[in-house]
Amino acid sequence: MHLVLLNARRRRIASVLALVIALGVLSACGQNLGKSNFARTTVAAEPGSGSGSVPDGDINDPAVTPAVLRTVDPCGLVSKEIMSSLGTPEDPTANLSSFGTCRAKAVDAGGKTLTVRVEIGASTYSSINGVTVSTVDGLPQIERKDKDGKSCDVGIMTLRKPERGINFSVTYDGGDPCATGRAVAAKAVKSLHASPAKYPAVPGTLTAVDPCTAADTAVLNEVVPHGAATLNSFHFCDWTPGSNPRISIGFRRALPPAERDGNKKIDIDGVAVYQKVGSGSDAECRLEWQHRPWADDEVEIVSVDYKNYDEKKDEAASCGKAAKVAKSVISKLPKP
Repeated sequence: MHLVLLNARRRRIASVLALVIALGVLSACGQNLGKSNFARTTVAAEPGSGSGSVPDGDINDPAVTPAVLRTVDPCGLVSKEIMSSLGTPEDPTANLSSFGTCRAKAVDAGGKTLTVRVEIGASTYSSINGVTVSTVDGLPQIERKDKDGKSCDVGIMTLRKPERGINFSVTYDGGDPCATGRAVAAKAVKSLHASPAKYPAVPGTLTAVDPCTAADTAVLNEVVPHGAATLNSFHFCDWTPGSNPRISIGFRRALPPAERDGNKKIDIDGVAVYQKVGSGSDAECRLEWQHRPWADDEVEIVSVDYKNYDEKKDEAASCGKAAKVAKSVISKLPKP
């Protein structure tokens, strides 16, 4: 009797072992090889990156102040040299409407394409849900992976109030976008602490101008009473008392403004300024003008926006207030 029970137990154990082996074989055979990234490029961690102690006070790194970062060429932070460890890189492409944005691309060893978009002066909120906060070279690093797993934002905070810094948006279908973002960010921060590529310090350029100091305070107080300046990005500033009205002043690179798409040419102190009202029923007016040549067909552009959603649309009134601020900006900007 004992012998029969023992033999039965042995047969059951053997059956279980055979089932486990069979499932293992089926699992290996059933792998979706179409989604495998053969000969994937390994993204190694950069020295100085990782968790560590995350600083929570003011950021006092002289290499990453707004004044310094305004002059940094963003394409230098995603250069072919920085991207080369990820695969075969292409030349980075500058954004045609911003001083602080550039896009780079590389093809990894498995033939998969990855893109990295860098924005200097971007929002880097550390308090929102779903982020991982760590540190890189003494600076807070905020990481957020998209639900699809194909893209990831890795931000380096360089300013605490407001929370601004450098954001690396990575798209990598077939690899790890967050690891890629961390690797690029770590190299970029090392570059910033060494000798980053900068825009030429030519006379009159807007790249080095703080937009929050571009207009006279008395004029701003007249147009936006009790308004407080907020650095929207390192080349754009907003004035608002928390509601309405509001003024925004910004600098960017673009093609020269012209009388098209509803723009109307006016003159302010001898400068050709292009005026455009909003399409809605509220008070909105934008004024923009060419400050100096940039490169090729592009120029450096100044924009002044007035908005008041508590006022009805009135071109003369809203554009008149914008023109007061624009007149002040024209007088204060460095001459080319």
